[in-house]
Formats: sequence, C-alpha cells, structure tokens
Amino acid sequence: MRFLAPLALLLTTSALAAPLLGTTNSFATSPFCAAYQCELAGKSNLGPSLTEYRYTIRGESPVSMQNSPTVVTVIRQNDRVISANYVTGAQDGVMYPGSYNNTMFARLVETMTGKRPTPDVVSKVESTGGRMMRQEGIVPWVVAGKTYRLSCLITSEYANAVRVSFRVYLP
Repeated sequence: MRFLAPLALLLTTSALAAPLLGTTNSFATSPFCAAYQCELAGKSNLGPSLTEYRYTIRGESPVSMQNSPTVVTVIRQNDRVISANYVTGAQDGVMYPGSYNNTMFARLVETMTGKRPTPDVVSKVESTGGRMMRQEGIVPWVVAGKTYRLSCLITSEYANAVRVSFRVYLP
C-alpha cells in the first residue's frame, strides 16, 4: 500500500504530460486554456509560415479597462507550436512562490513542455530577467532529455509599473 502514494503522485498533473511545443496541437483546447478561459484576441501573420495568436486570459481578476489583462501569445511556424509568451504588468515582482502568476506561468510551462516547474524555478526565471532590465534572462529547462528555454524580459513600458514578459520556447 505504501508504494501506491508515489505512484499516485506520478500520475498527477506534475507528471510528464504530452508537450505542446513542437506539435500541431491546439493551444485553445489545452488544459491551460480550459482552466484560465483563454479568449482569442488576435491573429497576425508574421512572415512566411510564421503566425502569432494572442489570447487574453481570465485569471485572478476580470479583464477590464481598469486592469490590463494577462496575455499569452503562441507562435506557430508551419503550423507547429514553437513558442509561448506570457505578458503581464506589475509594480513589484510577480513570480514569488505562492503567487497567482507563478502558478499560472508554471501551468503554461507544463502545457508547453510536459512538466510543471516548481515555484522556486519560476521565481528564478523572473530574477534572471530582473537583474538585466531590458535584456532577456534565460534559464534552461530540461524535460525527459530535451532542453527548452524559459526566459524573462522586464521593461519599463507602463506608467509607474513594468511589463514582465515570460517565454517558454524551443531552442
């Protein structure tokens, strides 16, 4: 019986799930979008065989003119998912362990790579970007022998706040 607990833990959402990066599967029908009620906000052709899909996320606060929405952008090349970008605005750090954004970004990484990072790993991604303001900080993310990249870029684009952009992408 005591061996069943570790097995049950492996079968939870933190176990390896099928990664979306590198596939032609739909982000809009992913467990992430079901949980956070993604709504397609726009689609842009960036070049030959390169398309960007922008989704607003109904997360902790409702989307309104008083608060800027969290936006996830998914980039497809030849209809294959190659990147997801998570953007939000803040006056302070947003990825501290236990925060709503930390959990949401961890679930996005899990959707894209098949494995959910711990809250400390997500906080490390933000601190890497924060140390170099206006330069992308990159943290390698290895899942089942495959290396992905997690990154953070912090810029001062908002009045009295910063724009925080997190990406998960193929190398």
